[in-house]
Amino acid sequence: MIDPKSAGVSDSDWAEATANCFELRVSKIVEEIPDARSIVFEIPDDLTRAFGYEAGQFLSFKIPYEGKVLTRSYSLASSPVTDGEHKVTVKRVEDGRISNLLNTRLEVGDTLMVVPPGGLFVLGAERRGIALFAGGSGITPVISILKTALAIGDRSIALLYANRDRRSVIFQQEIDELVQANSGRLRVRYSFDDSDGFLSAEAVREIVASDLERDFYLCGPGPFMDVIEHALADLGVNGRGKIHVERFVSPHDPGDDAVPVEVATDAVPDGTPESITVVLDGKTHEVPYREGDSVLAAARRAGLDPPFSCEEGYCSCCMAKLAEGDVKMTVNDCLTPNLLAEGWVLTCQSRCQSRKVRLEYPD
Repeated sequence: MIDPKSAGVSDSDWAEATANCFELRVSKIVEEIPDARSIVFEIPDDLTRAFGYEAGQFLSFKIPYEGKVLTRSYSLASSPVTDGEHKVTVKRVEDGRISNLLNTRLEVGDTLMVVPPGGLFVLGAERRGIALFAGGSGITPVISILKTALAIGDRSIALLYANRDRRSVIFQQEIDELVQANSGRLRVRYSFDDSDGFLSAEAVREIVASDLERDFYLCGPGPFMDVIEHALADLGVNGRGKIHVERFVSPHDPGDDAVPVEVATDAVPDGTPESITVVLDGKTHEVPYREGDSVLAAARRAGLDPPFSCEEGYCSCCMAKLAEGDVKMTVNDCLTPNLLAEGWVLTCQSRCQSRKVRLEYPD
């Protein structure tokens, strides 16, 4: 493990940052392509339940770095159905402090502090067809969904995988073997910027126009995602129930300034509540509230077990809908304007600004 003290992190800061983490040993490292490697973790028997996951979820890591504890989340490229290991894939990012560190310094036998799996970009229970869109290392959660969907049902699946060139393709051999083993069910199209040009809306329409009554999963860089979302909107595909999105974000460092985001119903800021109403797993709870607390902190202090992962405002695991009141989010690196307009907030970042506040977690 990277030593917190040698990175200038105090014992107290390290203990606070890793309170919801477990120490996992690296059992294997696979060099996928020159700038990406997969890291396989050994899961002790007593942590099997804690590290159970759904296809498409991620692990979050707490890394000491130059006096701070940085949080980074990497998607599980393994499948909970077909693979007996927990594998994340990390691609180097130019000037990416942690991605470069994990690609150069991490070795088999090292340990990392890891938050159990989280994330809402998961394979749904519906039995309709699936269209998958992956850009670059966005293939990591997508291949988990792909392998799982092939294993547990008979849905037809189309994958469009875009990269800058052929050398950048991660998991090509595995994907090609899946195509051969699932002829007629799985269709894959590769797109390369250097030979095909940047992904176009026309290419997206060619993949999906024959069947718009399916689920769409999108993961990749911002411009790639924008093209697909606009193409789907032009085709009349709308709604959070059918379009599933996972975006790449660079979280703020601890202590860095961020622009607060206010979300309100018809309330006006009028002080701090003595208690807030939290609906979790279909049950309503009155939760004592202290000024300055996040909603997540208040709920956990009251003995509730709400979902959360990164606690940094970028993974969306802790999101809930604001049904009444006014809250201010310190950081929001993942909720889109449409989600904010619908009243969704990140409870790890939300501080209450009105006397009455009611938040409802999704079932």
